[in-house]
Amino acid sequence: MAGKLIVLILASLSLLSISSASILVLLSKAPSYACAFWRLAISTALLLIYGFARYRRIVLVEPAMLRYTVLSGIFLSLHFLLWMESLFHVPVAISTTIVVSYPLFSVVVDRYLLSEKITKKQILGLTIGFIGILLFLHPDIARGSIYGVLLSLGGALAATAYFSIGKFVRKRAGLLEYTIPTYMVAATTTLLYILGIRGNLYNYDIESYAFFLLLAVIPMIGGHTVMNYLLRYMKTSSATSIALGEPVGASILAYIFLGQELGFLEVVLIAIVLSSVFMVITEELRD
Repeated sequence: MAGKLIVLILASLSLLSISSASILVLLSKAPSYACAFWRLAISTALLLIYGFARYRRIVLVEPAMLRYTVLSGIFLSLHFLLWMESLFHVPVAISTTIVVSYPLFSVVVDRYLLSEKITKKQILGLTIGFIGILLFLHPDIARGSIYGVLLSLGGALAATAYFSIGKFVRKRAGLLEYTIPTYMVAATTTLLYILGIRGNLYNYDIESYAFFLLLAVIPMIGGHTVMNYLLRYMKTSSATSIALGEPVGASILAYIFLGQELGFLEVVLIAIVLSSVFMVITEELRD
């Protein structure tokens, strides 16, 4: 009973943390790639310091698992680069709704790669969810930016790979052993991308750096790292379902801080997609 309570508290903490990510990105007034890099770099540094302070050594995954953490880090970098850029093309509510659809894809991965069963209700939920996502591609719903919708969808697919690999590694490695090298690889991958496009890496004002720090502490460590912890004790699709509430929290914050409002059709589609994810996840939790 105590274990379930701890999981519930951690899941709630993770949800509250990740809901702030999109707002912090936009308030930073910095490009998406800069937000992605500094979020990853600062969180890596903080975890390295914590790991060294606790264990008196640099905590890294065993060599046998290293290739998986490298792959996971690359997908994490892609997830942030694609999703954060989408925030500058479509409203926060639409971007976050599409990107948190990755539990739908996680169920497919669990079924065909991990041979876990999928129920008729989940198939129905998957079908409804995918239809809802496709409807977001309508120009009137995407507000003229189908590109932004596709970026969000790409971010969701990258997140699916990131969490699925994380599930595999977390069964064999500790939290810090997995997250530190994964975040390090993600930061390096993002850095290489920035250098490749000759982007602005460090020429920002102090306010932007304050938001970079908040991105690292709140949604990264308080959100992603907690979800990675839960991956050891839950199915991938169940652990990642925590993000289901992100669009609600993010939409409220976007309205308060950014003045972003939603039309009726957008609200309907968001409700359809989130309901489909909820349908899939409730079946997972019954197992």
